[in-house]
Amino acid sequence: MKNSRTPTKSKGQPSISRFFKSSPKKQSTPPQQQNVQTINIDDDGDDQIVEIINNDDINEIKPSTVKTEVEIPNEINIERKKQFQYEKTTDIPIINPTTEQILLRESLKEKLSQKFSTNNNPPNGVEESQPQSDLEDDQTPQPPPKKKQKTSKQSKLTPLDQQVKDLKLLHLDKILAIQVGYKYKFYCEDAVKVHKILNIMLVPGKINIIDESPTDKLYNKLAYCSIPEPRLHIHLQRLLDRGLKIGIVDQIETSAIKSVESKNSALFKRRLSNVFTKSTYIEYDEVNQEKDKNINSLLSIVEESVDQNDNVLITLVSIQPLTGEIIYDTFQDDFLRNELETRLLHMEPIEFIYFENDISELTESCFQKFISINSSNIRINKIPILKKKFFESYLNDYVLDNPKLFEFISEQSKEFQTCCSLLIDYLKEFQLDSSFKIVTNYSNFIQKNHMILNSNSLTNLEIFINSTNNEQFGSLLWLMDHTRTKFGYRLLRKWISNPLIDREQIEKRFDAVENIQSNFNHFLENLANLLKNSPDLEKILNRLHYGKVKRKELYIFLFKFEEISKLIIKFGKFEILNNLKSSYLKQLFTQLIEISESLKISNYVSMINSPNAMDDHNDDHILKYFNLNTLKINQDEIITQDIEISNIKDEFQKELQNVRDFLKRPSMDYVTSSREPYLVEIRAGLSRIVPKDWVKINGSKLVSRYRTPQIIKLMKLLEYHMELYLKACHSVFQRFVQDLDKNYTELNQFIKILAQYDCLLSITTTSSSLNYSRPKFVDEQIIQIQNGRNPIIEQLNTYVPNDIDMNSSQSRCFIITGPNMGGKSSYVKKVALLIIMAQCGCFIPCESATLGVFNSILTRMGSKDDLIKGESTFFIEMSQILNVIQNCHGKSLIILDEVGRGTGTIDGISIASSILQYLMTETEKSLILFITHFPSICKLSKKFSKIKNFHMGYIEEKKTENDWPKVTFLYNLVPGIAKNSYGLNVAKLASINDEIIHNAFEISRKRQQQVESAQNLANERKLVELFPKVLKGDKIEEICDVIDDFD
Repeated sequence: MKNSRTPTKSKGQPSISRFFKSSPKKQSTPPQQQNVQTINIDDDGDDQIVEIINNDDINEIKPSTVKTEVEIPNEINIERKKQFQYEKTTDIPIINPTTEQILLRESLKEKLSQKFSTNNNPPNGVEESQPQSDLEDDQTPQPPPKKKQKTSKQSKLTPLDQQVKDLKLLHLDKILAIQVGYKYKFYCEDAVKVHKILNIMLVPGKINIIDESPTDKLYNKLAYCSIPEPRLHIHLQRLLDRGLKIGIVDQIETSAIKSVESKNSALFKRRLSNVFTKSTYIEYDEVNQEKDKNINSLLSIVEESVDQNDNVLITLVSIQPLTGEIIYDTFQDDFLRNELETRLLHMEPIEFIYFENDISELTESCFQKFISINSSNIRINKIPILKKKFFESYLNDYVLDNPKLFEFISEQSKEFQTCCSLLIDYLKEFQLDSSFKIVTNYSNFIQKNHMILNSNSLTNLEIFINSTNNEQFGSLLWLMDHTRTKFGYRLLRKWISNPLIDREQIEKRFDAVENIQSNFNHFLENLANLLKNSPDLEKILNRLHYGKVKRKELYIFLFKFEEISKLIIKFGKFEILNNLKSSYLKQLFTQLIEISESLKISNYVSMINSPNAMDDHNDDHILKYFNLNTLKINQDEIITQDIEISNIKDEFQKELQNVRDFLKRPSMDYVTSSREPYLVEIRAGLSRIVPKDWVKINGSKLVSRYRTPQIIKLMKLLEYHMELYLKACHSVFQRFVQDLDKNYTELNQFIKILAQYDCLLSITTTSSSLNYSRPKFVDEQIIQIQNGRNPIIEQLNTYVPNDIDMNSSQSRCFIITGPNMGGKSSYVKKVALLIIMAQCGCFIPCESATLGVFNSILTRMGSKDDLIKGESTFFIEMSQILNVIQNCHGKSLIILDEVGRGTGTIDGISIASSILQYLMTETEKSLILFITHFPSICKLSKKFSKIKNFHMGYIEEKKTENDWPKVTFLYNLVPGIAKNSYGLNVAKLASINDEIIHNAFEISRKRQQQVESAQNLANERKLVELFPKVLKGDKIEEICDVIDDFD
């Protein structure tokens, strides 16, 4: 008898060796263990995911040698056994399986054959089987059937999954959030993306909706992840911030209506109700309404080539869906695309739309640069070029029924109409295209009475964001923003980036600020307090116009309007205007009074039941939102359903009387338990008398609660008509909104007036700061500021005040030299910032100031290369100089900081000198601040009498002649030339090793001596050449210059 060893049962999982029969002919290949994901989800919605992936191979376990006395004669089973045999090495003895092993193997084999059939699909309608490892050791599987169950060629989806698939095939360009009960689910590829962004659980299933992979065929359901309905918009904003396009698919029927109007087994109807991108997401967010101040505009562009030098004619249209404002412009731009970049910085688009292959590479590079600076999640929508002809005539039908709009559009260019067509067609999907039907929403980017700060000035002067971390903190907007409302903030941003250039309008703003400062009466104070707690009225108004407004926000909107209207009516027109000295304020409040009297907002507010309007967690928020007695909107639908519901309730009372008669309890009444109304409550001891057709709903030890067949029927009817009542309430609400929208123009004008008043309050707050004064404006181009201070730096640190006295007749240009970190850039920035503040109507930090009105401020500051465009530091520097030269004129302030620093010293000096000479000769009245580290540039003051040399003050300390000097910065501007930049002092401040600094000083001293010696020798030679001509009376001035150049 052969030696045998019976395998013992393990306390853990059964040994894998018992599933298979060994064979001496084949080499064993152990199976791979499947990947496992373990995912943890917090109940509060703060999701975390932990992935545990085990890719280790299952170690081959040597089976024990056993003696078998049972043979299975079935030939089919023998063939199956051969199919699953492992190939073993000859070193392992032949092992015959036990009966238990054979039966267990056959069961496993049958399941594997079903799962891994020819097309790798499970049988129709069969859920995924449990893995074999879930079997307990002591379980004995049943022998397999002799015939295989036939498998379908393709797994059959559930009706819901099939509905999801059909929806997804219609909307492949979107991530779909599909409502299923009280959750929103994302399926297939959408689920994978959302799972990665939100870190929520991904339920495995089919991933590909069209072309199934072999892995997909292992499942008969779709992969999905889900979020709870109350947190939809919280997660939605996170997805939109990633630049995604999200579609919301809602369940459009309830179980109550479905039970009456259709078969219970049928699927709920679902349809796409909303589509969002970041620029089109204008949902009301009561919690975060104070945080979001972004513009989020959408921009379309059409470009035409002008010549072969990359000059183009660009037409663009931008819309801000949140406010309905439409800005358009047509301009010619060169290869630098500076004009386009300026408009992008002003408009701040987060979505682009243009025709594919219709935009030049330089323009696309400009887009990419803007995207890299602002956000990497900006969407670009490219429209097939074949549709261009279609969009050129798209507006014909759109404007026919609006004569004013038709007249306005007809006067515009074909390119403008094409841009509008692109936006309208795109926004129709989001139901946001109606803003284009209002003529007053259109405005040109170039305003007659406003300065346009170009992209270089916006960046270099840190108007919107600082240059350190691109945050608003430390910018001019941060300094001047004391607005109370978000619509006021948006207008203030425009005021700062587009200062006034009309002296009369500037003075009117100053008068208004002084009026508020000196006479902040009771009316002005109360109006300011009402604005402090105001919601974003501009946003709500446009949500109302789009038909997206919710009941609570509409009531808040109307209530705030009513508060302001009541305040105006309370004080009266005479008292309000009589106490105002400013003509600008009088004009604003006259319009405010007229609109308040004509709108009569109180009539709309009286139609709403305020307690129910504010409680959006109660059913009465919808069902009893309106006061039906005062509502002037057609409410026949509500009345009809109200009558039906009343009749059903009467039927309930009749059925109650029947139940009373049957139970002989005349005083019995319905009870409500666990939110289940209309229950018949019977003591437990009397339950034997209850008819069999009564349905028990709930109960306790003492009582049982039932419904009769008639009550069940009436309940279905009641729920059905309650749903119809709910629909009627929605319809009436929409008609109410449409009626209110007829006053859109007046309401919009009302909000714009409030925004202007809010901006004036903000500027007044800034102007009331310590030692701020009102500048005096004159017609001459002049800058005279006494003890002026940098408005931003003094908020963060102490700042040394400085004077400046420039005018076009005597001192047009200041050449400023001085030590590194001596305050040169801060000084010239201060001058520009004070001019911008003054032309916005704001007092400035100084003792006194007399200013001319400037039409442009042109800057060239800083240095960095552009990796995206492939441009070097010096190329960018020269490009910015070109922009200055092209746009400078008589009323420009020009600031040039270290021109020529990006190249060698000789070339840098030559270019800087040539540029300054050009500006002095070609622009007669423009004022120039020129910072340089090249002392030789200062010699131009001998050629041009209107050039003055200044340097930043400092004290030089030197122990011995051979020591490198230590410098103390004074930060004050003094006449003269600084002959040294004292870069070694900056190295010391940066904690460079003293030995390195001393060595650098020695090298610098020797090189300086060599240069001076060479320069003197060159001057001597030139003097010798000129001397004979001087004796003849020629070249007198030139020889004087050479003599001055001697050290």
